[in-house]
Amino acid sequence: MKRGLEKRLVAPVVGLWLLGLTSVGCGTITGAALGGATGAGIGAATHHRMGKSAAIGAGVGGAAGALYDIYRYTRRNDPYRD
Repeated sequence: MKRGLEKRLVAPVVGLWLLGLTSVGCGTITGAALGGATGAGIGAATHHRMGKSAAIGAGVGGAAGALYDIYRYTRRNDPYRD
């Protein structure tokens, strides 16, 4: 009984969190997705802990995407940019 209640509470929260991330940080989500896929691919190719490789790749890709978003936001009003 408790397990079903947890699933019904967690699923909408995670869904709203993902919706918020996709609307605010497109570079973060894209970086995490590409990093996770790359990490999983490398883990599968080396036959060594595919899940752990995907998690590390998603973390690194998400961080790189967030940095790109921050850089792009700060350069938004640059008059010397084409």
